[in-house]
Amino acid sequence: MNRLHINPSHELNFVIVSHGLTSRVFLMKWFKWTVEQFEALNNPGNSEIRVMELGQGGDYSLAIHHTEEELEKWGLSPEMIADQKWRVNAHKGEWKEDCKWYFGDFFHDLADSDKECETEAAVEEREVHEEVENNMLTNSEDNNEDELCNGQCS
Repeated sequence: MNRLHINPSHELNFVIVSHGLTSRVFLMKWFKWTVEQFEALNNPGNSEIRVMELGQGGDYSLAIHHTEEELEKWGLSPEMIADQKWRVNAHKGEWKEDCKWYFGDFFHDLADSDKECETEAAVEEREVHEEVENNMLTNSEDNNEDELCNGQCS
């Protein structure tokens, strides 16, 4: 929202009118929910509103304007509700490290697979290098000195 280049001391409200699926996709992207969390959400009813309000720490939350019962009714899991409550006072940026469904936990095998790929690549490179060296030695042994020197060697 900083792209609007407005004075931060001025209040700013956005109203997004949308279909249920689109609003769920928006919330999923905004709060970085997983596909499983997204699929558990219920579409809002006709004319139903959902308010994201700016918390004290500078992050948006559904838990400021809505009750825990409303969030449960919408399909938010207990972890998602706890995250929304935490965002009320969380400082922007802190939640990335504390939220368990972010990159590090979501792709916990990534570091190991990188090491495996690096190891496989190093082994393959070493094998190719050895093969090239062996071919060079074999070629020089197969060729006699006259062929290699083209009659120029003494």
